[in-house]
Amino acid sequence: MTERMKILGGLLLLVLMALLGVAAKTPTLTRIDIRLDEHLAPMRDAVLTLGAKGATAVAQAAVGAVVAVVVPIGLWLVRRRRDALIALCLMAGSLAVAFAAKILVAEHRPPERLWVIPPDNKESFPSGHATVAAAVALLLFLLVRGRLRVLVSTLGVLFALGVGFARVYLGVHYPVDVAGGYLVATGVSLVVVGFFNVPAIRRGLEDVGTPASGRHHAGRASGTVVERR
Repeated sequence: MTERMKILGGLLLLVLMALLGVAAKTPTLTRIDIRLDEHLAPMRDAVLTLGAKGATAVAQAAVGAVVAVVVPIGLWLVRRRRDALIALCLMAGSLAVAFAAKILVAEHRPPERLWVIPPDNKESFPSGHATVAAAVALLLFLLVRGRLRVLVSTLGVLFALGVGFARVYLGVHYPVDVAGGYLVATGVSLVVVGFFNVPAIRRGLEDVGTPASGRHHAGRASGTVVERR
């Protein structure tokens, strides 16, 4: 997939998310979502509830904000400058888009009778927790290389799915909210990766990460440095 296709694909996913948000407020889809939440309610037990609360705790927006700061700083310090910017833009961008969508869509939460825990705010679509979990999973896929990539990526996907299930299980989100969160993170990640893979952007970041003396010697080796006469 070319960089342009990644960017366009990401933008299309974000448009799809917006359309899903509009559909989420229709009476028909709301009735379907409430029925799904009601079907989950009898499955609740102490162990599942404890696990769902734990998944919710580690996928809060505050955790996403910490990841958006700490991970890029760590990557920058080990000279993975491009990865640092990707991590920052992916996490911060996902949080920003999810927040904006919540305000614009303004979908109400499921009925209070279904809540196991009180929600963080009154807006339901998209799920901020699902957005954070999916963004972290995608970030792991992008950053981890070598033999561990498949294992870590699989764990990331399971984490994202688990958080999404937990939010519906706890009665504070509809399934469509979780789907919206996944679309936000995936759409933003495609746009970010596509942008930072544009050849001109990539070369510019490589130059930033290369010491001036290193660029001078590289230029001499390639015959591009003009000596003073």
